[in-house]
Amino acid sequence: MKFIRGLEGYDHLWSVKENEDGDALSLLFKDWNDANFLLDFFKENIEDLKNYFHIEKISQAISDTFEDADALEELILEFPSTENLDNLFRPLSQTDAIKTELTRNKARNWNNQRHPSWLRIYAIRLEPNVYIVTGGAIKLTATMQERKHTEEQLEKLNKCRDFLIENGVFDKDSFVDFTKED
Repeated sequence: MKFIRGLEGYDHLWSVKENEDGDALSLLFKDWNDANFLLDFFKENIEDLKNYFHIEKISQAISDTFEDADALEELILEFPSTENLDNLFRPLSQTDAIKTELTRNKARNWNNQRHPSWLRIYAIRLEPNVYIVTGGAIKLTATMQERKHTEEQLEKLNKCRDFLIENGVFDKDSFVDFTKED
């Protein structure tokens, strides 16, 4: 598993290198700003969109996604001036809320005015304000286990956490040392 900085010059936000096309974080925003990707996604998941968010028009869902993706990206880009990623990322579950090391977290636009944000960025928290993004999804259901695309993101989170444990990574310093060896 390879990692790159999510924000150049900062050791607080990292992202899993997915492939030659990019890392988990940049690929998310690429998809969330691609009208064709969103059209296909919402066509395939129209029932969830209607049932959970009461949105009937795919064009509205695409427009909302563009707007929400921009807001979420802005929150991430504000990090160097705020230095508080813990306000953006929250524990994925109650179990993660009580742990102190390598917890699974999610980020979203917590202040979306129209409806709760369906965009999620998933990350492993190394220590306060230090995260490794493993992926993300458009989450239209109550739990991640209800749909294959969100369940895959849960598996990616667990796989990354297991990889870090196996390689003796438990905080920012051990992670930075590990990435230098790579």
